[in-house]
Amino acid sequence: MIRALRSLRGRVALLATVAVALVLLAVGATAVRSFSDREHARTDADLAARSVGALVRALGGPFDHAPPPPPPAAGAQVARAADPELGPQELRPKGEYIRVVSGRRAVISIDTPDGLALPRGTGLKTLHDGDGRAHRSLTRAAPNGHLLEVGIDLSAAQERIASLRNRLLLLGSVGVAVVAGLSWWLAGLALAPLRALRAAAGHVTSTRDLSMRLSVEGAPEEVSALAGSVNAMLGRLESSAAATEAALEATRRFAGDAGHELRTPLTALRANLGALRRNLDLAADERRRLLEGSEREAERAGRLLEVLQTLARGDAGAALPRESVDFSALAEAAVDAARARHPDHRWQLEAPSDELQITGWPDGLRALIDNLLENAARHGRSAGQIRAKLCRDEGTLVLTVDDDGPGVGVSERERIFERFARGDGAGHAGSGLGLAVVRQQARLHGGEALVSDGPLGGARFEIRLTPG
Repeated sequence: MIRALRSLRGRVALLATVAVALVLLAVGATAVRSFSDREHARTDADLAARSVGALVRALGGPFDHAPPPPPPAAGAQVARAADPELGPQELRPKGEYIRVVSGRRAVISIDTPDGLALPRGTGLKTLHDGDGRAHRSLTRAAPNGHLLEVGIDLSAAQERIASLRNRLLLLGSVGVAVVAGLSWWLAGLALAPLRALRAAAGHVTSTRDLSMRLSVEGAPEEVSALAGSVNAMLGRLESSAAATEAALEATRRFAGDAGHELRTPLTALRANLGALRRNLDLAADERRRLLEGSEREAERAGRLLEVLQTLARGDAGAALPRESVDFSALAEAAVDAARARHPDHRWQLEAPSDELQITGWPDGLRALIDNLLENAARHGRSAGQIRAKLCRDEGTLVLTVDDDGPGVGVSERERIFERFARGDGAGHAGSGLGLAVVRQQARLHGGEALVSDGPLGGARFEIRLTPG
């Protein structure tokens, strides 16, 4: 029982039952009070209907100041008792009594119960006798300064009132019991959507399937709002779990890629350093060759680490810092750096004079441009021409890089964006990661990277980015 009351269903049923019980109690109390008032009003009306003159005459009045003889015993008849206004006991209401009071004593008393206090003035009063029974009396003025009191026992009226009260209590108790059962049943029906919601949430907990969403179709407004909040929470948890898994996968891929790609330059670097250590008397030209080779391998390892780190951070893109970036200034700086690395090429940049703002990860955007330019320098003609162009196209930022090299075959245009993939004519230069960085960063910034034939005879790489 206590466990049931702790449930929402039990609490709803209990509150509904208490509410109905209070209403029934108020209605019953009002009904009993109204019935009691009507009973007393009827009694008062019956007492007031008795004529003072007729009663005085029936009792032998009008009275003088001399006290009459002692009254007969209770129930006995007095002079002129046959008068219809007074009549014998069997003709009067049951429990009625009559008293004539002069001063502080009753000079006439007919059927008066023991222990009733004498009236001290006129009007209606409720009195109690020596046995505790209630009586209703009406005292009025009689001739020669006497008081005429007519009273009636209220036991019958009180029994009728008590009978009504008991019937109402019985009916109210039955009604409360019925309401309690109905409230329990109806609360179960009303809370059925919550049980379904709890079952669905339990399924999510047991299966850990954060992609599941709770159904809100046909549910009450409150349940729909709760289900919507739970679905929003599941969406956030799913996104968070996906971001965490992406970060873990990026870490695993970084470790695997780094171990795979760094093995070759580190092996060459170790071989060169070992040769120098074992042959301390090498000729100066041979020693210079080994040192230059070691430096190249160290630089290659550094570039690989930088590219792999960029890819790893891009794989966990949700955690990247984003800010407003002037893409024109970023492209100009990247072209200047590429011109310094490859001074034999002819570099050209076309960009609008105004700023081209984009919200994104500055390091990733710079890596995108650097790798495009580096790819064009490596795979274009020696001392050839490289043209970069930056513009807007219906709210989209477009960056194109053209070279005058052999271009990219149609069958390879998707494969070259994969990690560690190289085109057929790429040779051994590069790691096969640069264009993977380009496409990854383009997609992280709401765009895409494509390759086609360019106007200079080589490849055209086109990057389309969303500024927002």
